[in-house]
Amino acid sequence: MAAPIFISYPTGAVGVTDPGVTECDKLASYPHDYKRVAPPVRDVYDTAQAIAACREALVKFPNHPRLQFLLGMLLDSEPRARWVKSPGLPFLKKASDQGYLAATYVKGKALLKTWGRGRRSEGRNLLFVAARKGHLQAQAELPRHVGRMNEAQRKEALEWGELAIKRGDVDAYASIASAYLLVMSDAKHYPKAIDYLHKGDRAGSLEAMALLGRLQVFPFAPNGMRNLLPENHYGGMQRMLDAARGGSKRAAFYLGLLYTGVTYSVSARREKMIYWFCRAGERGRYMVAEMLEADVSTYRCNNKKSVKQ
Repeated sequence: MAAPIFISYPTGAVGVTDPGVTECDKLASYPHDYKRVAPPVRDVYDTAQAIAACREALVKFPNHPRLQFLLGMLLDSEPRARWVKSPGLPFLKKASDQGYLAATYVKGKALLKTWGRGRRSEGRNLLFVAARKGHLQAQAELPRHVGRMNEAQRKEALEWGELAIKRGDVDAYASIASAYLLVMSDAKHYPKAIDYLHKGDRAGSLEAMALLGRLQVFPFAPNGMRNLLPENHYGGMQRMLDAARGGSKRAAFYLGLLYTGVTYSVSARREKMIYWFCRAGERGRYMVAEMLEADVSTYRCNNKKSVKQ
């Protein structure tokens, strides 16, 4: 693996006026954008309002990469079927082409979650580009996508994950564990994977909590793993609940799946299935539409609905 290249680039691009902190920045600054100019916004409260603010800012500063990136990121977050190409891609491309690293990362993620010939391959390649240029979250996430990589790419992806751990990204523990346990089924690395999940859990990683909880509760597990991680329904459910309440969409998806009745330990609960799937992002919305036999292209979750957990 080549040594990481940690680049520094200006907030604006050459010949582009810096707009300062815009309303777009205030409403939608991306937590994993190293060049954001406003406090990070983990969950955009009103996406439509933020999109309007970013479009307005781009009218005044049409070529600014940060504003292009923010609009592209917001458009990509809008609900759509998985086979529909992201409407944010043109804006993300413009920002990425100007060297805006967060845009390269988010464009890669957008392509990875969209069905279509060549899109996922391009998405993986963009994550490699972002990782090699020093983007921490790209480094941490790459091991999750080793499934269709060749041997050399897998090796590099896992090395980036290890570097991300050293750089302080605790979610990389779950990313590497997921690669060994769920994708590669690499039994010789199961002890390391389980150890990483426990380390991530202790370090407060929601992703490690989610995966550890899933493995403890769901009856299906990688062959031979039960000798290292016995079933623990109570502890596993609590981990998934804590992770989902903390904001992990992956944990929310696992809980939604549990409440479909796929296990003997948790009874099917329609209301809770909808609640958790709808808090799991686009993948969850897609699943709950399928379970309700609704049109996935038009189904919308009622995120204001609450249920006692």
